[in-house]
Amino acid sequence: MAKKIVISFAGQPTIGDGFIYSILIDSINLVYTHSQTVLNIDYGVADLSVNVVELKPTLSETIDKTLAFLISNWVSPIISYKRVLDTIEVLINSNNSIVSTGETDTNITLLVSDVSDEELLGLRYFFQYTNVVNDIFLCEIYKKNYTGISAEIHGKATLEKGSITDHLDSIRGTGLSLELEASTDITLEDLYTQNEQDFIVKFYKNSKVLFRGFLKPDGVFQSFVRDVWIISLDCVDGLGALSNLSFVQETGFRFIGKMKASDIVYYCLKRTGISMPINTSINTLYDGLTYTDNLDILTKIQLNADRFFKNDGQSTGDGTLMSCEEVLKSVLDVFCACITQENGEWYIFKPNEIYTNPYVLFRRYDINNTYIGNVTINVNKSIGSQVDNYYPHHCNGNQKIEIKGSISAFRLGYKYGFVSGLLPNPSLIHDGNLNYQGWTVEDAFNLINDPLRLNAFTIRNSTFGNTTNIVKSDALVVAVEDFLKLKISFAVTGGNGEPAGRFIRMRIQQGIYYLKYAPANSSTPIDDAVNAVWTTNVNDTYTLWLNSTGSIEIQIPTFLSNGNLTLAIMTTYPEFGRTVISSIDLIPNTGEKPEIGEFHTVSRVEKVSSIVKENKSVANGDNAGIIYLGAIFKENGLDTTSTWSRKGSFESYPLLRIAAEEELRIGQKPLKKFTGSIFGYLPYLSFIEINNLNGKFLPIEYSYDTKSNIVNFKLLELYSAEIPDIMYKFTFDFGNTVKPTITS
Repeated sequence: MAKKIVISFAGQPTIGDGFIYSILIDSINLVYTHSQTVLNIDYGVADLSVNVVELKPTLSETIDKTLAFLISNWVSPIISYKRVLDTIEVLINSNNSIVSTGETDTNITLLVSDVSDEELLGLRYFFQYTNVVNDIFLCEIYKKNYTGISAEIHGKATLEKGSITDHLDSIRGTGLSLELEASTDITLEDLYTQNEQDFIVKFYKNSKVLFRGFLKPDGVFQSFVRDVWIISLDCVDGLGALSNLSFVQETGFRFIGKMKASDIVYYCLKRTGISMPINTSINTLYDGLTYTDNLDILTKIQLNADRFFKNDGQSTGDGTLMSCEEVLKSVLDVFCACITQENGEWYIFKPNEIYTNPYVLFRRYDINNTYIGNVTINVNKSIGSQVDNYYPHHCNGNQKIEIKGSISAFRLGYKYGFVSGLLPNPSLIHDGNLNYQGWTVEDAFNLINDPLRLNAFTIRNSTFGNTTNIVKSDALVVAVEDFLKLKISFAVTGGNGEPAGRFIRMRIQQGIYYLKYAPANSSTPIDDAVNAVWTTNVNDTYTLWLNSTGSIEIQIPTFLSNGNLTLAIMTTYPEFGRTVISSIDLIPNTGEKPEIGEFHTVSRVEKVSSIVKENKSVANGDNAGIIYLGAIFKENGLDTTSTWSRKGSFESYPLLRIAAEEELRIGQKPLKKFTGSIFGYLPYLSFIEINNLNGKFLPIEYSYDTKSNIVNFKLLELYSAEIPDIMYKFTFDFGNTVKPTITS
């Protein structure tokens, strides 16, 4: 949640008094507009810099001056300031902030506390009404940082869902259409002339939340009738806006490294601007996990956040960030899962699983993504005719049935992406005390702490026969399918008349194997290193000759087994001068892998229709090697996934095969589409049985007029039984994507 710093003044400061604090956002220093990162204020006779505030004759004037000074000089998009009595409140509008405070003086104290979202809101408008069956509806319109009096207005609301065509369309946005009565006394003009997310809307039915969202100011229209008119406004939950929002941290920096899938979903939804609890129900697990009610697969897998960055700039590092919608859909699509808002909370569910068991167990997370328990929801609902005593019941005489054809084939594509490097700290940055992320220093004597270089190994040349590791990398899990190159940038210096060139010995170990290579002499071309071989002799090492300055790339021979890979730098020789390694990394040799992705194609052996569903693509899948940017990692972040199974099944298949087959199961037969109106409220997340009509249905279009108590919807039959005649085919993607055809 957000935080605030309360600067309290017990009395008038004196010259030299002051206060100091700094803020980290997602572990990165908050930078103000003048590039400073530590707010350090002293009081003086005049405003001499951005760090000195002029003292005024009275305490109240000094506080006002301090507030104006902070607003003018210490500016950041996520920081706001306000005066409350004899304090100044500094609001940090971030859920991931850490505040560090320094020493204060007798008359000044700093207090840091959490701020809930509710504390940031002030009720600006509200309206309430009772519908035709005496349900009570309340709509509250809050404005951020509003402290004035709330005004009662008149209006009504319609709850709506974005239309979809298929049960497995993953994003189901929710909206609330408001019709508000404005007048010359209350024009409501502020609702559509200020920032899009300034106004938060909460809508209740009989004291239970139905919707949370914010006002969308575009598309407003007014109907003028004398001195009273109607304003139509739309409220949205932000899912539809995710296509325009990049997947970034609050600081604007992109995410890097591995992240739990649950955190990826959380940060995508956070970009909607609405903080709501998250409920998840996905029961497809990778082999080795055992189902329990508390096990959420999204917390048990990790994905590489770099997969969601398109490196269009190649060597320059410039690229395009994927949108939050692309990222969220990729996570959901590999499981054939969907997301929607229901009763003011996010719900993630699998339609295929609802068909199997409509008593859906959801794992619940609060607005800070903390697990808080489980809840089981019975989504079974029934409708029919009023003459048969059903409620809700058909109304308006507009019911009709259509048929959606079955599908016989489908193809799911997965583009690999390849990591640019595998070592976590290729630039060899250290903290000034020779502590390197991703490396362990084992021989501090031979590693020089050069105060002018905080991003290198500066190695003292030593006796060639020394077998001690100077530095050793953390282990990487590699597979026989991985093709890697070792890239080293270096500079060497001579001494006592010695030439500026050095031999360097490394211990490259993978499982029980050690890479052995020794050049014949200093003139041996580096290409000769292809003669390196794996042995089981622990004393075998890899030796290179480094010329004065440059970089080299060394092909690592094919691995003989799956297992941990470590790299250690041992000694350099002759024993004069020094060797500086400025960067070192293991990079994929993608030239050895012409395939750029894979296809998972499923079709029916028994031809049931001529319809082939459009191809779909995802950004993640199972891979045996860590060179794949889209690989799915197990909970430990080291091992990659390979086979999965659905709850209650005995399969052991790649995840994308299961996802492709789920598409075929849910479209295996012609499905009924039922369109019409009912009198009475039905939640969107309902598995609906219609009296005198075979089959059960999920909504694909939905609109609830709360005033008339009528739901207008389109329902699509949900049928996802097992199919005995699915034919599965795995093929590599070499750059040409074609739609599958029916062969039977």
